[in-house]
Amino acid sequence: MAQITVVGGINIDIEGSPFEKLKYHDSNPGRIHLAFGGVGRNIAENAARLGGDVAMVSVIGDDQMGQAARKELEGLGVDVSCVRTLRGRNSAMYLSILDDRRDMELAFCDMDIIEAITPVFLKEHREFIAGSRIIALDGNLTEELLCCAVEMFDGTPIFFDPVSGAKALKAKSCLGGFESIKPNILEAEILTGITIDGEDDVRRAADRLLEKGVKRVFITLNKDGVYYTDGGSEGFLRPADSLKIVSATGAGDSFSAAILMGTVWGKTVEETARMGMAAASIAMESSCAVNREMNMQELLRRLT
Repeated sequence: MAQITVVGGINIDIEGSPFEKLKYHDSNPGRIHLAFGGVGRNIAENAARLGGDVAMVSVIGDDQMGQAARKELEGLGVDVSCVRTLRGRNSAMYLSILDDRRDMELAFCDMDIIEAITPVFLKEHREFIAGSRIIALDGNLTEELLCCAVEMFDGTPIFFDPVSGAKALKAKSCLGGFESIKPNILEAEILTGITIDGEDDVRRAADRLLEKGVKRVFITLNKDGVYYTDGGSEGFLRPADSLKIVSATGAGDSFSAAILMGTVWGKTVEETARMGMAAASIAMESSCAVNREMNMQELLRRLT
């Protein structure tokens, strides 16, 4: 058993970019980059790099890339005993083709395997997961699975990352079962039905989530920071003017990992939000989804 258990996807991300203008119906000289991703997997890696006691519950195919992704997590100290290999299936993959300006030209998304994380699958690992201090749920999971997890692990704090506006909808019927949640502005609008045009609207949306039963709310504001509240303490945190941004990709996953660590450590909602901001600032200094320089010593340094 681990203090933090992440239930979610493990993806293989493949990206191709041409050296010159993209030519259709032809072979383009360029670069191909392969990385392991997935919201759940990225949160687990960030938490492990921060020194967390982490387990991953997921599924992969019986292909070399899926096995390599599992091995990498294991090498980081993540418990992967609940990562199941499905015979005859390929791992979740995202293939993107960029143009010469590095804008996406087209992409293919093959994520069907995540639907194999079913309530039955969860029940098989019920005792292991229930022993956690906090459970993290990836918004890519099915609505049935999210609702089942809330019911099955009642009494254990659950953190939910909505992932996207469309996927946030799946959690509307079981919002009250989440101890903490980290939506962005669009996701908060969809979950609450409140249009957000300013700080007062952000507060109203957060209050609506608290009314539904969520205990701690962190609404990320893109480049403008985060709003946090637990109904007693609340406030806005803004990024430092000196913030260095190489890529914003992965900032949200690192923030989520910090929320998990803050919960395990018994931090206040404000302290946890500050940890999240520090983790996001580290993440944005790398072009990778997870900055390999992520560690608790650096995070704490940025809090001082």
